[in-house]
Amino acid sequence: MARISLGEYELSYSFNGASNSGKGINLLLIHGAGGQEVDWPLAWRSVSDLTRTLGLTPKDHGGELDNYPIYSLDLPGHGKSGGESQTSVEKYADIVNKFVTAIKLDNVCIVGHSMGASIALNAALDKYSWLRAIALIGGASKMFVTDAILEGLKENFEPTIENIVKYSWYKNTGAFFKQKARQRMLEAGSKVVHDDFYACSQFDVSDRLAEIDIPTLVIASNYDRMVPIKASHEMADQLSRSTFVPLENCGHFQHIEQTSRVAKELANYLSNLA
Repeated sequence: MARISLGEYELSYSFNGASNSGKGINLLLIHGAGGQEVDWPLAWRSVSDLTRTLGLTPKDHGGELDNYPIYSLDLPGHGKSGGESQTSVEKYADIVNKFVTAIKLDNVCIVGHSMGASIALNAALDKYSWLRAIALIGGASKMFVTDAILEGLKENFEPTIENIVKYSWYKNTGAFFKQKARQRMLEAGSKVVHDDFYACSQFDVSDRLAEIDIPTLVIASNYDRMVPIKASHEMADQLSRSTFVPLENCGHFQHIEQTSRVAKELANYLSNLA
């Protein structure tokens, strides 16, 4: 793990150690609400030879992303990053911009999951000069968060997390993954998770999608009960340069539940960028 100080924010991030032979594109992974950078597959975040030696990669992992430098960021207040969590997607996007500028990255594709997808959309609307493309996993132009969830995260935290986890995963996904998700959100704490879900509740760029003019990959799944596939598909239809990939038998954590499939779709998308 590496750290960088950005004023009031001490941000932690990982780098997979890859040299840039993938068309010069750098990948930046942005986690979802209440998450952290370790939510992303280890095979993406670490040098592939090491993770294979330790037996930590999926059996069907084909190394499609091995040639791309991959940076995975803990947002402020999450994981090992210091600072306060934010209550708007716009603020998170501004911090991401400062991070990318500070470590001097260019030609970046943001890969965002859920709230991270919202941050990617916001970055595309802000037209940061370093942004080459975005990939949205379990994302939509308007996020759906009920008042009951927001109230529960403040007043009845643990049972509310239980319900969020219950609705986030496909029924046949292993209990280990659900337990780790539950554990990490509980460790994040009520304030951080509430701030993130509040930020999502205020996010709606449905009327601005025509402004986004960079390539956009949209990955959604038929059993995602947090962000319905219909919402993701409708967003993709309104984006001028989008590629839509539907997954079956998968919940909201597509990059965990179908890691190899998502990696292949992402690699194919990146290889076709002009």
